[in-house]
Amino acid sequence: MTSDENRRLCAVMHASVDGQIEALQTLATRINGSFSEALELLAECRGRAIMFGMQQSGLVGQKIAATLYATGLSTHILNAAETWEDNLSMIGPGDVIVMLSYSGKTTELLRLYPTIRQLGNKVIAITGNPNGPVARQADIVLDASVVESRENREQAPTTYTTVLLAIGDLLAETLIRRRIYSSPEAQQSDQKMVWVRDLVDRSDLAIVSPDCSLKQVMKSMTDQGTSMCLVMESDLLCGIIADGDLRRSLTGAENLEGITARNIMNGAPVCVQENISAEEALLLMQEQGINTVVVKDRNLKVVGLLSSDSFEQAS
Repeated sequence: MTSDENRRLCAVMHASVDGQIEALQTLATRINGSFSEALELLAECRGRAIMFGMQQSGLVGQKIAATLYATGLSTHILNAAETWEDNLSMIGPGDVIVMLSYSGKTTELLRLYPTIRQLGNKVIAITGNPNGPVARQADIVLDASVVESRENREQAPTTYTTVLLAIGDLLAETLIRRRIYSSPEAQQSDQKMVWVRDLVDRSDLAIVSPDCSLKQVMKSMTDQGTSMCLVMESDLLCGIIADGDLRRSLTGAENLEGITARNIMNGAPVCVQENISAEEALLLMQEQGINTVVVKDRNLKVVGLLSSDSFEQAS
């Protein structure tokens, strides 16, 4: 590389950093009532924060979901392209929907709105186009708009993703601060509280891969003496299979050959973090109408299961 080429590339890097700094400074001026409303909605969420995004927005959404999860909020990220109106039954009444869209016109998000509205869930839109159709149908809009060159927009909206990450981080940090400010006595009563980490069952779990056969699923559950099986791909939780899922797959099936764990699993299992209170976890389970949740640590690694029986044994 010649010295002139090196200077040109350095100039591009400086311009990129300067543009992102300017975008973050602009974001600071937009922190208003909408951000406070979004914070309150997430703080009072008794279900999950379910995020929908495409392409860059979807990838950044994974990071935001992980950051919010570290605060104790149960989160889930879904690819809008693979989600249709008929499989939105996974959304519970206490879930908050977060729509992530750079253009504010993402078709895959817009087609989900009628069903989400019918379900009655609140929607937060974080978008680069606060006046677009994605924003107009949301309950709360967080302005993530940026000024980027046409070339940057076409290749990768880097400044937008920086702002998007910053919004996720500021929501996570203020969620933690809000809990401290609203109930400072909670810091003194930690010793008296029962936490999910105190009740989680960390014994050997029944685990299969998504491509395991139905026979392998049943064998794993039988060997571990459990009524629930985790579907894992490496350290990634893909879904869960309960006794009911097995019974439904067996009933009326003429041929069980070719049926895999992927075909019968619940691909959106309810998860909680081990550092939330047992009371909060129990309330979530009651609202979702379920008896067992998957427990993860702050790094989103599965550490065990929490069942309603655990609360009875602890009382």
